[in-house]
Amino acid sequence: MIGLTGHGKSSTANSISGQEKFKVSNSTESETSFVTGILTRWQGRKEEDPIIVLDTPGLGDSKNRDTEHIANLVCSLK
Repeated sequence: MIGLTGHGKSSTANSISGQEKFKVSNSTESETSFVTGILTRWQGRKEEDPIIVLDTPGLGDSKNRDTEHIANLVCSLK
């Protein structure tokens, strides 16, 4: 998941995995600080092939950490 802060990346990652593995913010403050991921199956269905779901810090971070987050994102995706 890559996108703006507060636009539902963590919620979408939880929906795709069928689990509540990614912490979701209930405010305008950024919640995700690091790239995190899980190996799962589409909405937890055992008959589906495994997928990797990655959640990333949002762009337009409430603490002005975009440069730091982009550098960490690039390293994590390598």
